[in-house]
Amino acid sequence: MREEYGKIIKALEKGALKRLTDAHTGAECFLRGDEIIFSSPDFSPSGEIIEETVALRPTLVLFGFGHIGKSVYRIAKMIGFPLVIFDDRADVTKDGPYEALIVIDSYENIFSRKYDFTNPYFLIFTHGHKADEEALYYVLRNYDARYVGMIGSSKKISLTYSHLKERGIKGESLESVHSPIGLDINAESPEEIALSIMAEIIKTYREGKRQITIEETLFSFLEKEEKDVIKVRIIGKSGSGPRESGAEMAVTENTTHSTIGGGAIENECIHVARDMLKRKERFSVLDFDLEKDSPLGMACGGKAKVILRKV
Repeated sequence: MREEYGKIIKALEKGALKRLTDAHTGAECFLRGDEIIFSSPDFSPSGEIIEETVALRPTLVLFGFGHIGKSVYRIAKMIGFPLVIFDDRADVTKDGPYEALIVIDSYENIFSRKYDFTNPYFLIFTHGHKADEEALYYVLRNYDARYVGMIGSSKKISLTYSHLKERGIKGESLESVHSPIGLDINAESPEEIALSIMAEIIKTYREGKRQITIEETLFSFLEKEEKDVIKVRIIGKSGSGPRESGAEMAVTENTTHSTIGGGAIENECIHVARDMLKRKERFSVLDFDLEKDSPLGMACGGKAKVILRKV
């Protein structure tokens, strides 16, 4: 058992952390401000340090689960976002089951409580203007979220904002709301609107180029796995390549968890990781050239550096 990964996940649920990695050993240190959340015993700040901001993948909190909500759900699940769904209609999930935390209750009751969300992104598209307004008021009063989006016409948005200002919501809070929700792609159908919403969400959480998305399921796997594990992580990428810097996976003697993009790079890393387990090696660095004449036979045109460390 590797309890430190559970501790890191608990800390990430409260917000992003700084991760420092020694490029020569793979040793890691996670911090919030000056507070050390976890540090590998062999971590040394005097080495060649890679510094990143890491955060959990956002939880999408949907107020309303009509046609647009269901279309958002399908795309979000395909990408891997966790979801929480609120609605006051008892029949909206009868075509399920759905893999999400679902709360069916009156909005009055829903808004009377505060919930513990992990990095919430709020999406508001209930079946009525009044409920949308109450949802937006509830979110802006109770949460400091990186993304809040509300559906609506220009007239509805203007009227809603006017009401909320009268109720004490500051103008700068309202200016941060993505409304009309979604990127402007001239979307009309629920599916197209959902696509525009998910594109805006991805654009928002990818804006910080040095912010790395931690896969919670990977850290949970590392915490619970009893066998020896090699953690494989991309620490540098230029040009085209399978996945971004920070992508991680776990490799055991006969299983893998998560992915660093598949293809030849991943296959080679799995082979090397399992060889490390046999040889009882703790650390390795691999440099990949992705030109067409490279040994891997890939033609992406970029380069990638990967560290492998036994955890």
